[in-house]
Amino acid sequence: MNKIKLIALSALVGLTTVSCKDVLDDNVNPDKAHVIDAKKGLPVLVFYAQQINYDNAEYNAYFTQMLTTTDKTKLSSGYSYKSEWELLTMNRHPQWRRHFYDICKNGQNLIANSQAIKSPNYELITRAIRLMSTQLTTDEFGDMPRSQALMSNSPQYDTQASIYAWMLQEADDLIKMFDDPSIVDSPDNQKIDFSTDRIYGGDLSRWKGLVLAIKARLLLRNIPNIDHSPATCQKIVDAADAAIQQWRKGDLLYGAWFGNEPRYNFTGGTGEQSCVWSVAQPKINSWESRPNLLSEAVPTKFFMVDLLGIGKPDDEKLCGQFTAESQHDGWANDPRCGLLMLARTGPTSSSIEAAKVKMRYLDSNIGMGSSYKAVNFPDMYMGAYAGATTGYNPLFTMEELYFIKAEALYWMGDKTQACALAKEATEHNIERHLEFFFQKYPNPNYNEKTDNKYPGDAASSDVPGYQAKKWWDLQVDAFLNNTEDYTEKTVHGQVRRTYNVHKVTERGNKHWFFNPSEFSLSDLMQQKYIALYLQAEQWTDMRRYHYSNNRNKYGIGDNQEIIYPTLRRPYNLYAAYWIDGLTEAQKENTWIQRINYDPETEEKYNRSELERLGAYKNYKWLQEPMIWAKKYGEVTSLTGE
Repeated sequence: MNKIKLIALSALVGLTTVSCKDVLDDNVNPDKAHVIDAKKGLPVLVFYAQQINYDNAEYNAYFTQMLTTTDKTKLSSGYSYKSEWELLTMNRHPQWRRHFYDICKNGQNLIANSQAIKSPNYELITRAIRLMSTQLTTDEFGDMPRSQALMSNSPQYDTQASIYAWMLQEADDLIKMFDDPSIVDSPDNQKIDFSTDRIYGGDLSRWKGLVLAIKARLLLRNIPNIDHSPATCQKIVDAADAAIQQWRKGDLLYGAWFGNEPRYNFTGGTGEQSCVWSVAQPKINSWESRPNLLSEAVPTKFFMVDLLGIGKPDDEKLCGQFTAESQHDGWANDPRCGLLMLARTGPTSSSIEAAKVKMRYLDSNIGMGSSYKAVNFPDMYMGAYAGATTGYNPLFTMEELYFIKAEALYWMGDKTQACALAKEATEHNIERHLEFFFQKYPNPNYNEKTDNKYPGDAASSDVPGYQAKKWWDLQVDAFLNNTEDYTEKTVHGQVRRTYNVHKVTERGNKHWFFNPSEFSLSDLMQQKYIALYLQAEQWTDMRRYHYSNNRNKYGIGDNQEIIYPTLRRPYNLYAAYWIDGLTEAQKENTWIQRINYDPETEEKYNRSELERLGAYKNYKWLQEPMIWAKKYGEVTSLTGE
């Protein structure tokens, strides 16, 4: 890596103005305090903590085929990770620099300052962020510099196993420090409030929760390919429980269920003042980052039809309309469809020009037909993360902890409890995004008697419709419990039934995800996929389970379960990497597994290490599974060499 002067944010809303000169001190003397105290460096580091989550999630939303674009080549879609998987010609991956320069180097200086001024609270927060950043980065790239990362232009790469060993040890060390009153209650600790730490206001008990959550995520990497024994699964359950309990202690920032999960809240405004996923599309540090392009994103068929259960998927004319089944079945089986996007006006179908407001979608990387324009596809600036410039970006969610626990319990054979946890997490995930809808789209014609403020049909593009609470509750209940609602009346001696809401097993994808008697690993992981909307962990799960689908027939566990049945490789992949010379069976089992190392730094300054790994300009490196995604039995220890 090229050891260049770091770039810091020039301003953060609500925080002290911070300049590069203020934050950075290239010639650090560890025996004395830096020119500027840690109080001015921490706001920058906390901001970058949310930013690296965004950097990775922005890539992964396309790798997991949740989103695609209206075009099918990198020249038109903008970046090859969104279309062809031809990553070797990209000149920069922002998450690489974010970790090593913005977080690790700035963090190193901040820790040194914290120790010099004898205020260990800064060190604890910094190390918690560094741990999270290390986990995110190694899970995208694999082997990478750690032990020598900041020592030279061309540090040696540590193995991913050794990095996992370090992360687990660092998590345990930090937990002990967080439990040490002489550290957390030190009279020398400088006061940290929300002007310095926008996530937790310096509350170390809440930051401890993040470390516990990361530990649970790390331990989950054992499943399903390394160790899914009852003993290991119990450790995962215990770790998840510890994090859940920690975030529900004391004063709760976000209510009884979400507790104190870590959210970076934006105030709105210019530049980094606006939510990173919002329509403002902030681009952090210019060339170093990449703005969200949800304005050009399209939900995939896999996401809309197979997971959310859009109405009438086999009817070209009716598919995607709010009234596809009956007046109140909604857009899809899953009520989150109308929370995560807004329907838009466009042709009824490729063969019918008449305009209709519909939820449209595309197969991954297939491109749109000539009958359509980009503005005919849903507005993706919706939901808790992308819906407002004053939204938030979470570092970790309570739903993920529930799904971690549920997955471990499933592998222990407790499918009933796993189903209950997945259902509870999903119910609150709906609540999370519904809360945003209420804030952004209050009904101008609100009727107190019917409480008609819930998302409903739409009469025109980008404008939500509304329905009464009664109907919304029926939709949610139908999705979670496969219930139905109807009225009956007798006409000429015959009972006629009028449905308000049908069972989900009778519409859309005709599947009930929370059937306790038939709950499957596929049900669990597909619901986790939706709950992790715009979260980086989504891609890790899919790789852990080998993109298991009906085409590659990759069965998981003793029962050879297929996890993502209808998933398929994107269309129009770059042939030289992903098609040429492969049999049909080989194609179905050849998927993107990692990102190539940042060309702007590693290929220029650390080529010898890339060549040693076999990663230098080698497309096959993109196909090499992580240690936790090898075939079962190939790796017997997450931390062993």
